[in-house]
Amino acid sequence: MDNSFDIIVIGGGHAGCEAAHAIAKLGMKVLVCAVRKDRIGWMPCNPSIGGPAKGHLTREIDALGGMQAIVTDKTSIHVRWLNTKKGPAVQALRAQCDKSLFQKEWETILDENENITIREGIVTDLTSDGNSITGVKFDNGEEYKSRAVILATGTFLGGMIYRGDERIQAGREGEAASLKLSDSLKNLGIELDRLKTGTVPRIHKDSIDYKNLELQPPDPMHPGFSFLNLPANDLPKLPCYITHTVPETREIIMANLERAALFSGDITGEGPRYCPSIEDKYQKFPDKISHPVFLEPEAATGDLSGEIYLQGLSTSLPADVQDQYVRSIPGLENAKIVRYGYAIEYDFIDPQTMHVWGASKKFPNLFLAGNLVGTTGYEEAAGLGLLCGVNAVRYLRDEEPVVLTRDQAYLGVMTDDLSVKGVTDPYRMLTGRAEWRLLLRFDDADRRLTPLGREIGLVDDERWSKYQTREKKISELTESLENTRAKADRILDREAAGPPSRNLAEWLKVPGVKLEDLLRKGLIEGEFSKDIVMTVESEIKYTGYLNRQQSEVKRISRAENVKIPVGFEYGGIKSISHESRDKLERIRPRTLGQASRISGVKPSDIAVLDILLARKNAE
Repeated sequence: MDNSFDIIVIGGGHAGCEAAHAIAKLGMKVLVCAVRKDRIGWMPCNPSIGGPAKGHLTREIDALGGMQAIVTDKTSIHVRWLNTKKGPAVQALRAQCDKSLFQKEWETILDENENITIREGIVTDLTSDGNSITGVKFDNGEEYKSRAVILATGTFLGGMIYRGDERIQAGREGEAASLKLSDSLKNLGIELDRLKTGTVPRIHKDSIDYKNLELQPPDPMHPGFSFLNLPANDLPKLPCYITHTVPETREIIMANLERAALFSGDITGEGPRYCPSIEDKYQKFPDKISHPVFLEPEAATGDLSGEIYLQGLSTSLPADVQDQYVRSIPGLENAKIVRYGYAIEYDFIDPQTMHVWGASKKFPNLFLAGNLVGTTGYEEAAGLGLLCGVNAVRYLRDEEPVVLTRDQAYLGVMTDDLSVKGVTDPYRMLTGRAEWRLLLRFDDADRRLTPLGREIGLVDDERWSKYQTREKKISELTESLENTRAKADRILDREAAGPPSRNLAEWLKVPGVKLEDLLRKGLIEGEFSKDIVMTVESEIKYTGYLNRQQSEVKRISRAENVKIPVGFEYGGIKSISHESRDKLERIRPRTLGQASRISGVKPSDIAVLDILLARKNAE
């Protein structure tokens, strides 16, 4: 094996896979360092992709030319539209995937790319020369050189699994932790802290009493994530089910709370705020007795096809207690646990020490992605991995990094939040984090990002052609709505006061009028996909709101366009507070807008900084 590469990616999870694929597609040689090749692209937690905000990230990755949506569509076994009774800003797909096939698909993608080399083993050291990372060293002493490195280590750095009083050093169950690499990072002057996450018990499907469970059937149309509109896969389509915890569940957990590793004092890292363990739920919300439990299939084929994931029951309790409380839940009285849940604590790097484009502020050719910088979730990791892969290549080509803005993408919201605000617990993308979420809908990710993906070099001719075809169909449908008139009785199925007729675009703004109904009535000719219908309907029905958000974006864009020079000296500014000066010096925001979002930086200090930057630019 050649020991010299353009870029080395440490980690073969969702961040590492997207990074490696992007690098290879842009024509550079990349080495992927993975503990186990047969765990590349593995889903150690719930084998699901999507949902509000997280699904938006997957669509944005796809629009830019990434792979997560494609791998999901090829391996999905249950797909549903969520929040269909709410506004378009929060509607999204969520899919359950066949866990084994998802992993195999990613392994094949990387294996078959001539620009990608996979090396199994544990990286123990980063080698360096001054403020430049020069390569990696494995535990057997082998060294590999590169011009840039991407760290995407997931939960492996200093990973420790907790289940009751069990303590297992592991990156995830069945895979060794990376212990010496943490020491190497510390020796380079990179500070580490601890975070925690966890997973749930899995039970065998044949041990479930289904008759009293609420059925969640998959969408019969089996819609896909990717804008490539791949044909539906031929895998079995499986249902999910819902049950709830009961008073007995709470009694069992509270009686054994001191046996939970989360409450023993051994775990110091904060857990995910929006995915707490079942014991944490009962501790923090003692009056809430009934919590939903979602029964979701792990696979439709192979060895994992019998396993059911108990979403909502993440835990650090010992195995015997898990047996008791799982069997207290209706429908699970005879449940056979085939895999017990656990908590895992791991090292992470403060994301405020990285630039918004993913590079370390200390080492400009070191890029950071995924759990390593405080995120949680496959979608967040994959998005960061894609951007780090692109920007590592652009760094080596001496090109400006790709920086997505908050009004451009959820990826922009996430990278800005991480690098400017940092994290106190694992970061999960939520629609509520995006102030311009009506501009960042699930349906229009390609319109926002595919031209950029084409410019970067990730969007190939096939994807670009499909994007252009979709744009033509959107224009065709919009023009038909604007040029076709109809009376109220055709639209509302009744006579109504008002103008004798309106064009269909005007009718679409009337509450209760839906575009799918206009199409069903034959008022518009042609066939249009659900994606196109969603896009056109949203942009017509919510024109006023969209214009208002775009006006707000323009109003605040001046601060976002005021660049702060690299190396700007904050120390000599005596007219701002010590707290503001210290935080600006440490975080080093890229723009005045980013500086204004740093917690603890006063508006009056931003005003002073604005004046100083204007003077400097005038010199």
